[in-house]
Amino acid sequence: MSDSGRIGQVLALDGPLLDQLREAKAFKTTQNWNLFRTPSTLFRQETAELGYDIEDVNDQKTTLKRLIVGEKMSGKSVHLLQAMSMAYLNKWMVINVPDCQEYVLNQSAYAPLRKKNEADEQVYVQPQLTSDLLTRFAYSNSNLLSKLTPIHNHSDLPKGRNVKTLHDLAMIGAQESSMATRIWDAVWKELTTKSQDGKTARPPILIAIDGINFWMGMTKYHSADYKPIHAHQFKLIKQLLTQVFNTTPNSLPNGGIVLACTTKSNHPSYPSFDLLVNQIRALNQGTQRLDPGFPLWDPYLKEADQRVYDLLNTARNTQLVELKGLSKPESKGLLEYFALSGMLREAVTDNTVAEKWTLSGGGVVGEMCKLGARARTSMFATGPREGVRMRA
Repeated sequence: MSDSGRIGQVLALDGPLLDQLREAKAFKTTQNWNLFRTPSTLFRQETAELGYDIEDVNDQKTTLKRLIVGEKMSGKSVHLLQAMSMAYLNKWMVINVPDCQEYVLNQSAYAPLRKKNEADEQVYVQPQLTSDLLTRFAYSNSNLLSKLTPIHNHSDLPKGRNVKTLHDLAMIGAQESSMATRIWDAVWKELTTKSQDGKTARPPILIAIDGINFWMGMTKYHSADYKPIHAHQFKLIKQLLTQVFNTTPNSLPNGGIVLACTTKSNHPSYPSFDLLVNQIRALNQGTQRLDPGFPLWDPYLKEADQRVYDLLNTARNTQLVELKGLSKPESKGLLEYFALSGMLREAVTDNTVAEKWTLSGGGVVGEMCKLGARARTSMFATGPREGVRMRA
């Protein structure tokens, strides 16, 4: 996984792994899978670094938090898929949120939770979306879950249920959305219990979140007073965001990686989140919050979203990963794959690589795939009556 010698190679995904990725809803129509006979992915420098991170977690049981940003078609969602592939191969648990937009569009049922104190902010749950999350989790991790037994006594489970493994527990919430929130809490409690011996051992966890910028503002949901509900008022969203922005070094007791990527496709504009990204970038570069060059809120803009603005207080352990264009060797490896497959009908020379790299905006992988799969044509005239024909 961390073999730097594979950088620039296109690697295929095998059968059992494909089934797990399908169950986790890791594949998307925007990832250019129609260009491959067998689902394959380009091994980039960032992929090798991700492999090093997984090896570190396996050895030290630490928790790593990564926020992935980049321009449109730079390969952010494919990077998440590569992380899930490595996690499955290492026998990790994978929790995948394939589209954060689903949680804010008011297309699913929601309900308020009972408040402990009147002064507390109202929190809401989304039973069907929680059930969908449990469905993806239960089916894609069935091999591991069926070998793990519950440690805690969950007294609020329905009577008559024979719960022998964590897979049985997760399937209750997957099949009955009305119980999904309670089952998710029980599953999360089991997964985050510190391993004591071989019988209660819990594997590391990978949390993959795609399109996190949809969670940085108001949703389409409304309260009983018909006021917009903020995304951070939903229990599941807040729980996952706490894993991305957390001051606790080992928020996952058994180790793991939390990957959250932004999206540039039909994304909302949230200036507070843009400022948060710039502030995290400054912190990663060594700039302190009191330094003169630290990014601050523009006072001439509208008031900042305080919920998003406060995430900076818990973001010191979050590392920013910026996916940029492919390097020349990586671009050459991708074009050679297209040439061998017959889609690119020209020799892959240094001039060809430089041309495609420049036309793709500096190696933007999505644009590179378009250029690599485009057949070059020439036009010739055969006479005024026959018009213009195309010759491949």
